[in-house]
Amino acid sequence: MNTDQKKEESLKGFLPVDAVVVDGRPGLQWMNMSGVSLSEPFFQQTVDRAKADGNRHELFTEFDVLLQLEKELDSLQPTGFIFHSSRCGSTLVANACRAINNSIVLSEANAIDKLVARFITDAGDVKTSLYSVFLRGVANALAQRRNGNEQHLFIKFACCSFAQIERIRRIWPTVPWLFLYRDPVDTIVSNLKDVPPWLLDKDRRVLASITGTTPDQVEAMSLEELCARTIGSLFSTAHGLANDNGMLLNYKQLSVPVISSVLSFFKVGPSTEELESIKRVSQRYSKEASGSLEFVADSDAKQQLASDAVRDAAAKWATEPYELLEQKRLEQLCPKSKES
Repeated sequence: MNTDQKKEESLKGFLPVDAVVVDGRPGLQWMNMSGVSLSEPFFQQTVDRAKADGNRHELFTEFDVLLQLEKELDSLQPTGFIFHSSRCGSTLVANACRAINNSIVLSEANAIDKLVARFITDAGDVKTSLYSVFLRGVANALAQRRNGNEQHLFIKFACCSFAQIERIRRIWPTVPWLFLYRDPVDTIVSNLKDVPPWLLDKDRRVLASITGTTPDQVEAMSLEELCARTIGSLFSTAHGLANDNGMLLNYKQLSVPVISSVLSFFKVGPSTEELESIKRVSQRYSKEASGSLEFVADSDAKQQLASDAVRDAAAKWATEPYELLEQKRLEQLCPKSKES
């Protein structure tokens, strides 16, 4: 048995759970995920559960193993992509996709989003081409049919990954994509109440690239300004790129019928039973793994909690692109008749 065959055999039942650097070598951390369903709202929650069960062998490989695996694995091609501007209902939509029978939902898998970030942190034509190949290979490895009957693959990206949507679209040009967003004041308040890792990332190059500043300038910003500038930039990107293959969705629209329309946009027709499952999912707090917490609408509360600093930052950096995005969304809903 040659080396490549040994690598392939050793990775049976394994999924790439992270992109890491070991002894100066960039590559992938794999974990034996045999028998583990990807049922949690976030991929990392599933990984943590699997680790807690014990006896989950892990191993490291360099990226080149993906090239061989891509030829060998029986994997799904993406059905739809879910992008978002943070704290705006994307996890609910991903959970709804998970309610579709025979579906795989990859929700903010570290290996995917870290590779997307490499487009910024390791910029260069050759490296960009390599990381595009590796990103496709990682998605392919994560999307392998494990039961044999899987039919749909939905990928939910971390919010900062949306800044690289043009490169992602070059890899998968025909995959329909959704961008979820929310009133910027609500979004900033939510992020300040529970600060997410992307706002605290020590490698400031990603946020510097998104906000059009330098890492030193990012470091000096208040969280209010940094969040407002980031989501404002994401709004502008969505406004510029939304087309017949890209759907815009405001958090305030979310409902079972609207989620059903998203699935239709992804060319998936939910059954009556699946719609009932989606209805149940929508009544639960989306990010909680057990599904035991009830969802409580909080937009009014967030508006009341907004400080002057939040409102000022939103007004300066995010309100105008938000309003332009809303106009674009309404145009998508009611397209103007083409002049003859």
